[in-house]
Amino acid sequence: MGLAERQLSCTRPLCMRGNIAYVAAMSMTQVLQDFTASTTTLDNGLTVVIREDHSAPVVAIVTHVNAGYFDEPDHWVGISHVLEHMYFKGTPTRGPGAIAQQTKAAGGYLNASTIYDHTSYYTVLPSEAFAEGLDIQSDALLNSLVDEGELAKELEVIIQEAKRKLDTPSAVARETVYELLFDVHRIRRWRIGTEAGLRKLGRQDVVDFFHGWYRAPSIVLVIAGDVDEESALAAVRARYGKLRDKAVQRDRGADEPPHSEFRWRELSGDVKQTRIEIGWRTQPLLHADTAALDVLAVVLGQGRASRLYREVRDAGLVSAVSAHHYTPSELGVFGITAEVDPRETRAALAAIFGTVASATENITYDEISRAQSIVEARMLRGIETMEGQAHFIAEWQSVGDWRLGLDYLEEVMTLQPSQLVEVARKYLQTDRAAVLAYRPADTPQIAAEPAEVRTWLGA
Repeated sequence: MGLAERQLSCTRPLCMRGNIAYVAAMSMTQVLQDFTASTTTLDNGLTVVIREDHSAPVVAIVTHVNAGYFDEPDHWVGISHVLEHMYFKGTPTRGPGAIAQQTKAAGGYLNASTIYDHTSYYTVLPSEAFAEGLDIQSDALLNSLVDEGELAKELEVIIQEAKRKLDTPSAVARETVYELLFDVHRIRRWRIGTEAGLRKLGRQDVVDFFHGWYRAPSIVLVIAGDVDEESALAAVRARYGKLRDKAVQRDRGADEPPHSEFRWRELSGDVKQTRIEIGWRTQPLLHADTAALDVLAVVLGQGRASRLYREVRDAGLVSAVSAHHYTPSELGVFGITAEVDPRETRAALAAIFGTVASATENITYDEISRAQSIVEARMLRGIETMEGQAHFIAEWQSVGDWRLGLDYLEEVMTLQPSQLVEVARKYLQTDRAAVLAYRPADTPQIAAEPAEVRTWLGA
């Protein structure tokens, strides 16, 4: 950000130079013992969390809006991403491009992202530019115009982005397995929208979504860094007091019915290797089983010491394999991804399911200890910057309280192998799996029916 590095006397466990923290041989648990922040709810319902940290002359501002792809009715698929693109495009006092230019002139940067259950806007600046940065961020939230000409240009950009995504095998496979795994939930839709649907969106649609969902009760504003808490809160009250205060009438579509049958689908296209995506329905972030499922994903498929790497990758059956557990606000998906030579697809699938089955029998203390260390280290890296601290606070505060993140880590670090075995048995049954194979167009069909795949997996 063009800041001259300031020499610091590091007397605290977590010291920062610029926007990067340096942690000397400390665990995440130790670091978070001193991790504090204050939470205030304004009269209009806006939640404000301020973390005062003077270890570097930097401040991050995150506006976390509880509105994303899950909040879009079918005729507006992709609109939350469109609004993200338009959010910084101009207000009555700042024309197109001015928000980005003024932020850069103040020595900062800004960005945004949209996902299924939220949209996040953030900026990081020198702390001396905090007031100016807050002016800019509040102006965008309260006064974005959604100019019709700018919208037309941005829609073309988004349509090209959607086309590139259709040419990305990993994106096609991941979202197709969501469609296969879920019957009615909005996660099964192509989240960025289609060209035909995007071209139907007009300015009034975007404005209606903006005014309907971007209201104080559904927003968490986080300020983390070199600020005075009392002064920062006063600055927020002065700028955000007029934010729309009516509660959001949230509708995230129909509830997903249960299912217990094995599901299979094949796609073919311009790909060199077959991409395998496997998914199981699990639970959302705050469920009692989530921490164990997260750690199980590390044990099974993250790093060279993971079971899938040792038993499937090292056996030469796949060129790449990994596992993950994704938990947006109201559901969960445990997934396995692999890249495989088309001739080895059946053998690779059998080996993958065999490895998953092994987790329903035994997890060792060495495996869980390694996985716990990885989760802890990732959380530690995540709060190495003021921006990371602000995002950590915002994401957990949006589901109830930022301290839930500390509780989550404590739960992770106290898990026992038997708990991982229990959730593997509970959720990762072959008969509850959805399997997608995206193979090269010039290769033969793998299986005609799900029952055929299930039979040879069982064998």
